[in-house]
Amino acid sequence: MRSADLFIYLDDVQYEKREFQNRNRIRTARGWQYLTAPVLSKGRFSQKISEVELDNSTAWRQEHLLALKTNYSRAPFFREYFPELEKLYAGEYRLLAEVSMATAGFIAKKLGLNVPAKLSSSFKVEETSSVRLVSLCAAAGAGEYLSGSGARAYLDAAAFSRAGIKLLWQEFTPREYPQAFPGFEKDMSALDLLLNCGPRSVEWL
Repeated sequence: MRSADLFIYLDDVQYEKREFQNRNRIRTARGWQYLTAPVLSKGRFSQKISEVELDNSTAWRQEHLLALKTNYSRAPFFREYFPELEKLYAGEYRLLAEVSMATAGFIAKKLGLNVPAKLSSSFKVEETSSVRLVSLCAAAGAGEYLSGSGARAYLDAAAFSRAGIKLLWQEFTPREYPQAFPGFEKDMSALDLLLNCGPRSVEWL
């Protein structure tokens, strides 16, 4: 997001169970744990992310806040950000996409990332796979597409080339930063970085 002129949230692609679409990892004294937003998925195998409903019959919000308080109460910037996190969790959310946008927006704002963002559904693109991404780039007037290196295994680079769109790869290597417990666990939620490093968090991106 920091490297982009426009960030597009893919909200109209298929939801995948047991992935990071409804969960993320936080640091604990014993390593890490998931914070998961429960969703209604039984019998809804082909639903898009924008259609996924939260299972608000459970106390997942309170459980998340308790986990954050338990594991980050001694983090340097916990007191600064926790009241805002409580307000964030107090929001009225029916859909997974709503809480995802709210949390991503919170993190981006606190990291000072003022990058314009749009939903892929707003472009009304019908194609699938790599061609879908190419069409989104064309619809947004983009000449370049920045992708995570993990997509090398399945992105069709030729599709971008044919459309005259330059495909760029982000080679991201996590850098160690101070965490609330001894040692370093990589691949945590950006919230872990924020609660530990505050406004200086961007120095590790």
